[in-house]
Amino acid sequence: MKKMYHRAHEEVHGSCFIIFEEQPPHGASGHERLSEAAIPALELVQAGFDDAEGDIISLTNDSLVINLPDDGWREDDSQKRFIQFSFERNWFCLDMPLQTLHRHEAELILRLRHGFFYLRDRPEFALKGEDVDGYDPFRKIYLYGDKTSAAEDMAFIFLQVWKFPVDWRLYVKAAAFGDKQTNWEWGEPIE
Repeated sequence: MKKMYHRAHEEVHGSCFIIFEEQPPHGASGHERLSEAAIPALELVQAGFDDAEGDIISLTNDSLVINLPDDGWREDDSQKRFIQFSFERNWFCLDMPLQTLHRHEAELILRLRHGFFYLRDRPEFALKGEDVDGYDPFRKIYLYGDKTSAAEDMAFIFLQVWKFPVDWRLYVKAAAFGDKQTNWEWGEPIE
């Protein structure tokens, strides 16, 4: 996150983003198989999360009122999964379009992690030029220096909600918004 802070504040003097995704861009090959050593860890991560309607939710605050959009949810698994972080002047955010989540996944995140919201509910956190009505992302705001919480939230979503193996190779894209012509990383594997 320190690198992206520097890029936003020192290099481009404006907003920028980094995306962590499950596949390299343009459907290129590169999926890594689960190693034998990671199988026991994967089983631990998946314990209790196999059924989004199962025990894990019953252990949470059932009195929590969750008001979610009616339409636009992920319909199938044909689109790749990704999490984007946007870096603004005074804060950064984890940002996921509605189409990246099934409804039960959003409910699980809202029940088990604090601070997530839909942009339509907190439009004061809209990015410059963002269409709140047409693009209603699932978002969480962080102050600079809170990289641990951001990393924990991203790990929770990839490993426990989406059930990615712990040794799955993720790919990263990073650039500035707008006409700044920057592509710091574009489909680079995270080692």
